[in-house]
Amino acid sequence: MTKNWLPTVRKIVQLLNGFLLSRFNAKIVRAYPKTFSYEKKGNRDGVDRLLLGNCLNSQRSDIFLRAETSDWFTFDQIFINEDYNLKGLKRYPEFEELYAKYTVEGVPLILDLGANIGLASVYFHHIWPSSKIVAVEPSEDNFRILQENFADKEKLEARLAGIASMKSRLVLTDPSAEKNAFTTTTLEDCAEGGISGVTVSDILANYPRSKGYFPFIVKIDIEGFESELFSASTEWISEFPILIIELHDWLLPERRTSANFLKTICQLDRDFVYLGENVFSIKNNRTA
Repeated sequence: MTKNWLPTVRKIVQLLNGFLLSRFNAKIVRAYPKTFSYEKKGNRDGVDRLLLGNCLNSQRSDIFLRAETSDWFTFDQIFINEDYNLKGLKRYPEFEELYAKYTVEGVPLILDLGANIGLASVYFHHIWPSSKIVAVEPSEDNFRILQENFADKEKLEARLAGIASMKSRLVLTDPSAEKNAFTTTTLEDCAEGGISGVTVSDILANYPRSKGYFPFIVKIDIEGFESELFSASTEWISEFPILIIELHDWLLPERRTSANFLKTICQLDRDFVYLGENVFSIKNNRTA
């Protein structure tokens, strides 16, 4: 009972915090941990603007969130609870060392697949500032806000597309869903419309090691479409020391959306760590 209740309390508090911040610039609880400070600076056309400060360095960012939507819940997850904070892993010193090495030799590369409005990308930009970050998001509505959140950040690249195991055309299955819950499906070959489905390998081809790019982190949150992504052409996984994924069997019961990921990852020499809502898959380096 306790394990099921605690996440529910957390989500209720996050939703209430989002409502209170959006309406009254107040919170039920103080932001913790204190990596970031933020202040609401106004609202324009239903979009709230925050000024985000990084307490670890001098970085500051304007953050745009749609008022009274799940954008505030996502903000809480990423900047208050820090769901993508690698310091929760025992191997964190190894990641810092690898990042420093990549920064000296070239540019660390981070992919944000299922980027929503780009908050995870902005988080990574603050924590790993030397990295090139490529964000892929299929929803035009989300992408519009994502572009505002990426403004004036040259190291962040936004792509209006979905991620898939092969080049394809994709369509949102429920455009009326909550802003952080859009799902995609593949269009039939003869069907028209949709958006581009791009592959991880294609993205990596645009940022090759020969030009100084080093795959570092890939974050995946694609609302169940991981079933398709890991169904074929998964050789790219071994390129990334750190893979972060949210699995969605809880969201889509009896569809086994995690099966292809689990089948693929269990054959590789990688650690499997579950923190919060995410799996952290970490490459093991056993060379002498």
